[in-house]
Amino acid sequence: MTVDISETLIGISEIAVALAGFTGIVVAFGSRREGAWHPGDRIRLGFLLEASLTAAGFALLGLLLVSTDLDPETSWLLCSVLWSGYMMASLFTSRAALKGARRNHGDVDRFANNITVTLFVVFIIIQVFNALVWREFWPFLGGLILNLAGAAMQFARLIRSAFRV
Repeated sequence: MTVDISETLIGISEIAVALAGFTGIVVAFGSRREGAWHPGDRIRLGFLLEASLTAAGFALLGLLLVSTDLDPETSWLLCSVLWSGYMMASLFTSRAALKGARRNHGDVDRFANNITVTLFVVFIIIQVFNALVWREFWPFLGGLILNLAGAAMQFARLIRSAFRV
């Protein structure tokens, strides 16, 4: 079976944009007017938007790079380096928000957070190996899928909390 890389990247960007767009539905379901947001939901919303837009942006970057005269190995090297660098920065800056959420209102699922961070660290390491050794599409695709899974997880948590009484 052969994967059409361009179609795959376009599909990922479409899914990512759809997840970000459906966030408006969550806001409507929850009747979240000014001041009605739970602090944990604000953090989840931010993470959802960041994860989905990261997947969309990097999918489009990959599409751009494979559309150039660069050889595919160089394209995947660049994508892996840029994705892993961005995700390291994102994990670093997310720590402060999560630490504040745990301290101020306790609405952070530590178990799910630890699994998520561990998965992203593993995929960052995979991206480094990809940049240094493999230079293939599949590790980069795995990182984008992880972004989408993270966004979907945050979306599900927001939906669940929208109906919390």
